Amino acid sequence: MANFESNDIINGLYGFIYDENGQELQSTQEFEASVEFEKAEIKQAGRFMTSHKVTGGKGKGSLKMLKVDSRLQKKIADNPTGKYNFLGKLADPTARGEEAVMFMGVSFDSVPLLGYKLGDPVEVELNFTFDSFRYDTYIA
Repeated sequence: MANFESNDIINGLYGFIYDENGQELQSTQEFEASVEFEKAEIKQAGRFMTSHKVTGGKGKGSLKMLKVDSRLQKKIADNPTGKYNFLGKLADPTARGEEAVMFMGVSFDSVPLLGYKLGDPVEVELNFTFDSFRYDTYIA
């Protein structure tokens, strides 16, 4: 069984997202991105269980921000077919290291124009796809 110190757990408080110009999206509250694998089922003579072969993948994600301004929404609305690069970084100073992932060819699924609930902070959620990614930093 692997043991670890509690300080080794990365705290999301130290998560950052940067746009293609290197500007931090300072009001980011949540960020998630993943690759969903496409698989083909493979049947083989004499085998009861079906095997699977990865045949491709799709990059998907979401970004939730507190609404400070409409800079990003306006950029998306002005160019709905635009593709962007975003850098996601986790850099907790008490953890064992930091990591960063560059998401390339980010394309947003929609753009929220206006929404609010009286008495609540306004949040904006943006879903997106991406064409590729690479780990930029990993220190362990």
